[in-house]
Amino acid sequence: MNLSCFVRHLAFIVLLGSTSAFAQTDPPSPATPESAKTQSGPAPLVIHFGTGSSTILPKDREVLDQASRAFNEGKPQVMIVTGSADRAGPPAQNLLLSQRRATAVLKALLDRGLPVDRFQVLAKGETELAVPTEEGIAEPENRRVEITWR
Repeated sequence: MNLSCFVRHLAFIVLLGSTSAFAQTDPPSPATPESAKTQSGPAPLVIHFGTGSSTILPKDREVLDQASRAFNEGKPQVMIVTGSADRAGPPAQNLLLSQRRATAVLKALLDRGLPVDRFQVLAKGETELAVPTEEGIAEPENRRVEITWR
């Protein structure tokens, strides 16, 4: 392994070690309307996941390629990778699952050559759902990672 590869992997490990997840104590709130969000750069990109999974599906590789191209063309200050889960499991488990999903997308983007120091990784669990649901409801649109820029 060459030095730049080693530094990149070390930075990834440090980033993962510093990523904090907070337990959810409040009920999920409805998703913030798109008009209320402030962002720069391309429109948000979304990668969906199977139930209980953090595996990126082959059909979503193009979304990752698109995110990589958008980053390289626009050079945003920060790429925000936000993991979410539906409400089908316990909140604490869903929070961890959303973090694993966000980490999987981060790793895939780093594998495409993007710099680790330009990422913010968030895990929202079952809060701020794309499609608000009652507890225990499995909603495919909520099993996602959203990539945004600022």
